[in-house]
Amino acid sequence: MKRIIRAISCVGLAVFLAGQAAGQSADSTVTQAEVAGAVEKAVSFIRSRQSADGSWPYAKPEHVQGATALAVLALSQAGVDENDPAIAKGLAYVLSKPLSEVYNVSCAAMAFESVNPARYIKGIAQTRDFLVKAQNARGMWSYKLGDAKRTSGDNSNTQFAVLGLHAAMSVGLDVPEMVLQRAQIHYTKTQGDDGGWAYKAGGKSYGSMTAAGVASLWILGARLYEVNDLCGQYRQDRRLGAGLAWLADNYTTATNPSGQAKWLYYYLYALERVGVLTGQKYIGGHDWYLEGARRIVDTQNPDGSWTSGRDQVPNTCFALLFLSKGNVPVLINKLVHGGGWNVDPHDAANLAAYISRRFGQRVGWQSVTLDDSMETLLSAPVLYVTGTKSPDFKPDEIARLREFFERGGFMLADACCSRREFNAGFRASVAKLFPEYRLQRLGKSSHPVYRSWFNLTGSARSLEGIQAGCRTPLVYSARDFSCFWEKNNVRTEEEAFQFGLNIAAYATGKERLKSKLEQAARTAERRVVAAPPGAFAFAQVVYAGRWNPHPAAGERLLAFLGEKAGLTVASKPVTLPLTDENLANYPFIYLTGIGRFTLGDEEKKALRGYLERGGFLFADAACGKPEFDESFRALAGDVLGSSRLEPICPDSPIYRMAFNTRKVRYTAAVRESDPGLDMLTLYGAKVKGRVAVVYSPWDIGCALEGFPSYGSRGLVSEDAFKVAANVVLFALTY
Repeated sequence: MKRIIRAISCVGLAVFLAGQAAGQSADSTVTQAEVAGAVEKAVSFIRSRQSADGSWPYAKPEHVQGATALAVLALSQAGVDENDPAIAKGLAYVLSKPLSEVYNVSCAAMAFESVNPARYIKGIAQTRDFLVKAQNARGMWSYKLGDAKRTSGDNSNTQFAVLGLHAAMSVGLDVPEMVLQRAQIHYTKTQGDDGGWAYKAGGKSYGSMTAAGVASLWILGARLYEVNDLCGQYRQDRRLGAGLAWLADNYTTATNPSGQAKWLYYYLYALERVGVLTGQKYIGGHDWYLEGARRIVDTQNPDGSWTSGRDQVPNTCFALLFLSKGNVPVLINKLVHGGGWNVDPHDAANLAAYISRRFGQRVGWQSVTLDDSMETLLSAPVLYVTGTKSPDFKPDEIARLREFFERGGFMLADACCSRREFNAGFRASVAKLFPEYRLQRLGKSSHPVYRSWFNLTGSARSLEGIQAGCRTPLVYSARDFSCFWEKNNVRTEEEAFQFGLNIAAYATGKERLKSKLEQAARTAERRVVAAPPGAFAFAQVVYAGRWNPHPAAGERLLAFLGEKAGLTVASKPVTLPLTDENLANYPFIYLTGIGRFTLGDEEKKALRGYLERGGFLFADAACGKPEFDESFRALAGDVLGSSRLEPICPDSPIYRMAFNTRKVRYTAAVRESDPGLDMLTLYGAKVKGRVAVVYSPWDIGCALEGFPSYGSRGLVSEDAFKVAANVVLFALTY
């Protein structure tokens, strides 16, 4: 079995990851609202330029078909529905013309794959056949099919041809191995001594062609690896690493480095492909999406376009593709560590692509390190850890990971190639991370991860996990998944992908993900700053039982109260038992938990006295568990005596203190069992004529952590914050 030259080099990756904390200036940030506004205006502009026959005009008549396909691709990636007249008419025009030019055919392949690959599979196959025949003996492509008889070609046509073949392969169509090998050899032979690429071999390297070369090599390496059945058998491709280093050294979003200024948006589109395909959040220490989006938003014309003249429509399409594709939600953060973490460099990308096709939403991935901010680590629902060697996390890294879990993070771990060394080392790390728990096999009949999307209860595979709180924050497979994801042979090895989708569905609660920018804002905006004495403090009750199923809830609620409700808040929540002598210092206390529980006589006495002296208790059933609900209602009966929990009237101010929460949105588990439910009902009890207890049988606290829990019966995160804030404001006001 021959070893295939592919994958990112250690040197190249180090260049990309080095200096990730490099200062991003304030003016490099961009908001979701700004991007959404720019996308909306760009879509409107592209619509306005469509001709009556469904095409989009271009100065070169022979490229109108390609310009039309590019416009359809841009609209599709921006979220325009496949049945929208602009897309339907555009594709009808593309299909009405014979396949002629490499640019046209490549754009058509990408448009078909983006809009609906099943519906346009015949068209994708035809584009593949054209591109296979159009390749010349040197592995390049020029403009026309007839050019394959010559040896000339260029890197612009070639990169589009590779992208077209990539679209075909991504939907399961085969491409001859020789075609891919020749293209890879072409890129390795035409790379400049400086690591970059030019339009043709021997020319001066510049940004758009170097980014195209890096993305193409990555694509070609990923597909060539399918012929290798040995997990992780490859050697480092230093040419790819050199290309990444060139981009890092020459990084800018202001111009096409060393290239023509008019092709800025063509370059940014190529840069986006590098970032997305290779999963890099940073290039040369720069957040390429934030800075590129900032540049694009700032240079948009009032009519929604970019630039002017004959290239206005293509440039607008390239800008729109950057804004849309680069902002897809990140589902998987793949962790960089010292235990052979990247033996399968395309596993996360292939899994994300599989999930995208079935999840009904495009999702992506990126690589992260434990030196990244906690906001970055928490920005994706899944932190993916794999490797062939023991990860050997250092004490400070264990502390970092412990904080990650305490703030609601979820980890999927996999022993690459089922290696014993990784298995032993990872288990040792888990013991340090969770000294109070242990990895245990997740029951196929009881744990929802086997049923969250596909029914895999009959599989020979078993998963292990840590059960903490109302969710399983860590799922582990000692039997390899990553090599199957790397080889990407869905037709014969789909079960491995089905497990990946089930785990993702469990981690996300099957909720639709926010865009990349919204994901970043969700974690960044929860920072709590120190507050002066007398600020509102969030105090949580400690008792003998599972009292803290969502440890990050209090801190995140405090941040929300300070930022969205105008309260002066304490910097951190406090925890204390009901018998603590300082209980009276806190006018608001919170009680939650999972499973059945009881309080001792002294605790009940202390709680009764606290409420009678003017204190306020807010409680909720974590994940909506009925066992906690029964226990809390029994506790309320013991403590309140003649008072009792009753539904709070719909016209109570508690539903409209700062936010209107009479109608709310529930999690998928509630929607499945109670379709159409959209009204909120809280329960309350009075002590000495005032409401002193408010209780929600629906989950609030777990939702405050911001990460959905599959099977949780409660409110979605956004509405949980509003309801909790209203309860706090009600407690302080009435």
